[in-house]
Amino acid sequence: MVMIVDSHVHILNFPSLDDLGDKIRTMEDGIAFRTKYPELYYAVQRETPSDNTDALIATMDRYGVAHALVQARPGKITNDQVAAAAHRHPTRLSPLVRVGTEQVAFGYAEDPTPLREQAPAIIADGIERLGMKGMGETLPRTITNEIHPERIARDFAPIMRTLAKYQVPIQIPTGWSQFVGGLYYGDPLWVDEVAGQNPDVPVILTKMGRSIQHLFDNAMMVALRNANVYFDIVGTSPAHLRHALDKLGSERILFGTDWSATWRWMTKPADIYTQRLGTVQAAELTETERENVLWRNAARLFKLDVESLVEPATA
Repeated sequence: MVMIVDSHVHILNFPSLDDLGDKIRTMEDGIAFRTKYPELYYAVQRETPSDNTDALIATMDRYGVAHALVQARPGKITNDQVAAAAHRHPTRLSPLVRVGTEQVAFGYAEDPTPLREQAPAIIADGIERLGMKGMGETLPRTITNEIHPERIARDFAPIMRTLAKYQVPIQIPTGWSQFVGGLYYGDPLWVDEVAGQNPDVPVILTKMGRSIQHLFDNAMMVALRNANVYFDIVGTSPAHLRHALDKLGSERILFGTDWSATWRWMTKPADIYTQRLGTVQAAELTETERENVLWRNAARLFKLDVESLVEPATA
């Protein structure tokens, strides 16, 4: 059995999200959750986050996942809280820094300048003090309100310089989001300028277009032009995964699930881990491709201690 490292997990929970089994069964339910159940969605603004990593570890054990890179879900969650939860399971979880999670969940600031100016210090603190392994999903609207790719790259420059200093990756999401606003930036074409101007920073385009053909095509164009661009498989199709493997090589694609307080409830057509592992299976990877995608690439990019990556006994 090939070892598995999940490069894309969101941790911490709120009481309003404790049991969504009757509300989120399908991907479409998750997309519509904010507008269908606004009283639950916005109730978390008044709630204190809780540690749900025991539930995550139990799920990882069920599917033979050795390690996960974890980050905050959108909402009032701090990097300190994420690090504390991850460090409870030091051999199983490694934390990633995030900025602007409250804005992502509840609406973006009209002027992104203050957070943009703070972001380099937040990243440095996360890496140096909290032992974080890189930068998690960065919603561009928290950093910029520009729409010209060169201007977006200008606004991202201080963040990218900081990441280059520490030699750690950044995750940038593609496709749709269940959260408020920012949908424009889900088309990854603008990332070409950011990646091209910062070739020493690994840029992971999470979700690789979420199976939407024109977004996948744009993600592929960006990745083909920039050797520092990587994908994760969250929400992609077997056909898109196979095409990306054939064109980019297996060294630039990472396994990920997007497990979170909401997506953990999805059951149709299957739970989230079954779906993601099913995508890998259906894409018919070779043994080398499977090893690269399922764990080697994540271990290399996030500088994980390979000797500590031991498959769970219950796998």
